[in-house]
Amino acid sequence: MSHNQKLNALLKSVRGAKANSNTQDDAARIVTQLRALGGPIRYEDSGKLGLGLFLLGIGAYGHILGSERGYPIGPDGTSGSSVLIYNVAIALAACFILFWFFRRRKAQKFVQEVYENAALASYGLNDEPIPKLKDWDRNFHEFNRGNHSREIMYCRSAAGRGESGREAYSLFRFHWVVCEERQVTETDHNGHSTSKTETTYYHYDRYGVLVEGNFSGIQISSDAPNSKYKLQYRPASVAFNRLYKLRCVEEMQTAKFLKPSIVIALEAAVTQLKNPNLEFGLNGQICLTWESDPFNVRTVMRSKDRAEELAKIIEDGAKMPILDVALELVALIQRHTQSNFSALNNDNTWESNQGVK
Repeated sequence: MSHNQKLNALLKSVRGAKANSNTQDDAARIVTQLRALGGPIRYEDSGKLGLGLFLLGIGAYGHILGSERGYPIGPDGTSGSSVLIYNVAIALAACFILFWFFRRRKAQKFVQEVYENAALASYGLNDEPIPKLKDWDRNFHEFNRGNHSREIMYCRSAAGRGESGREAYSLFRFHWVVCEERQVTETDHNGHSTSKTETTYYHYDRYGVLVEGNFSGIQISSDAPNSKYKLQYRPASVAFNRLYKLRCVEEMQTAKFLKPSIVIALEAAVTQLKNPNLEFGLNGQICLTWESDPFNVRTVMRSKDRAEELAKIIEDGAKMPILDVALELVALIQRHTQSNFSALNNDNTWESNQGVK
């Protein structure tokens, strides 16, 4: 069996299993299959790409030469057959190059799917019904973005884990669109000017976690959406005030929350999370958001297609470093803001890494 046939069989097997289940047993089976592949997660199509580039060169060279010196006369006594040959060469070249490109994308998408499914199983994340955005709008200002459309792309929940002390949380992806219109004036060859409206759409995403909190009405933003909280608060830390804007409902409550250990942790968070925002909603929940996709396989995989590297990542639990940082941060915040310390996360990873005591 050729490498391409093995890869096709692997893709079919894994995607077939994904439709039925997504468990640790599946992850172990995929690890075995990846190691049995015996090569990269990439189709061996370099020959087709080379042939496509060769035909493209012939077609392009023929047209350039023909436009400068005239096309050679074909068997029919005209240059039309020569032009047709060059066009066919370019068309065939496009077919070979597109075939190579789409198969390359197919393999890359497969790598991402395998990692994401393994991570979902490792973290115990399960898809939940998409919540209504208006319900979140009532409690958080984070979602007050965009002027065209807004949508929660997914919401996945994980139950609390007693052995690690990690509490239940929800992981979500929020997508919004900004629409900008501008007037453009165009002049034709007769000197007549016409004005038209050009519309451009800009798409954005943020990722975040929701957990239970102990305060309400506090918004700490490095990438600030519109806020309805009227009070501004500035702690003593110059570094914190340079990184974040803080608005709140009640200054005394905010001062009680913003202990030195939490200030230090939030200052350190910007080095590991891209543009983090932290908000205690009006319902008391903590909403921590950032820009980078936690499911992106490139955060853990150095190569693009090494099967052995991907197998090792899955075997080690398909870790999501970005999500781990976020969960450690909210665990620290919970630990320092709740009175019942015995019920909190005992994992001091964040504090040990950042020197928080």
